[in-house]
Amino acid sequence: MRNKNLDSFINRNATQKRPMYDDEVHNFHATITSDMSNDPNHIINLFKIKIHKWLLSHKRITFNGLEKFQDRNICLGVTHQLDEVHLMNKNVVIFDGEYQYHKRLFPNITTRTIETLTTGDTLIISAPFTSYDFGIHPLMPDILSKCLELKIPIHIDAAWYPCCRDINFNIDHPAIKTVTFSLSKAFGLGMHRIGLRYSRKPINGPIKIMNDFNYTNIADVWIGLKFIEKFGTDFWWNKYENCYNEIIQDCNNLKPSKAIHVALTADGKSVPTRQALLFLFNK
Repeated sequence: MRNKNLDSFINRNATQKRPMYDDEVHNFHATITSDMSNDPNHIINLFKIKIHKWLLSHKRITFNGLEKFQDRNICLGVTHQLDEVHLMNKNVVIFDGEYQYHKRLFPNITTRTIETLTTGDTLIISAPFTSYDFGIHPLMPDILSKCLELKIPIHIDAAWYPCCRDINFNIDHPAIKTVTFSLSKAFGLGMHRIGLRYSRKPINGPIKIMNDFNYTNIADVWIGLKFIEKFGTDFWWNKYENCYNEIIQDCNNLKPSKAIHVALTADGKSVPTRQALLFLFNK
């Protein structure tokens, strides 16, 4: 016999189809994530507070002006933000020596110089920059001025921030629209995709939508919190600086860089130091 009461549960005007929610499933989730608290918003808000303090607490690298970027959203590593910039802008451009991910996505991506920057461009630039000894791009003041003049928005990829030293950069320039950090390079946590994007104003795109609907990866955010609390700031240099100096001293024709994971050859080429660091530290 047809149960007429069932019809009262059907929303015939619904525009959004939601997944099933079952008490048994979510009660089990609560038992295995008890250390994460039952309030995801608490973890997210705590993470935003603590990672901001963590970024400002680094002694060997400083980005001044982050407080001017008030819209802050969890993202799946810096790459998540790069994907969004490519998705939402028609003419994304980079400089020579930029992160290879862009060319893996778009082999024909436009590579600019200061002279060829054009109104309508959207510039992604790493800071620290993966070339030029992992410091700030040597032409950054001119890049900022030209982009401001031509109304070109700049998005900063700050993935290498936690691994570098001897950098003091004023991020509060009107041409800079976003700055994105992650813990992938900070603690070798690339498999967890834990990042935070700072924006001058809200950006109506995938990252903000993910945050607005509480679809952030709460387990990875919780892991990020634990690592920040356990290892603090400047982890790599604090632990391996003596080993790094020994590598520079004992290996022929190597010069120090601003990044713990590379040294520079006499011709300015960056070479990895990771295996040598681990060997010296553990011998």
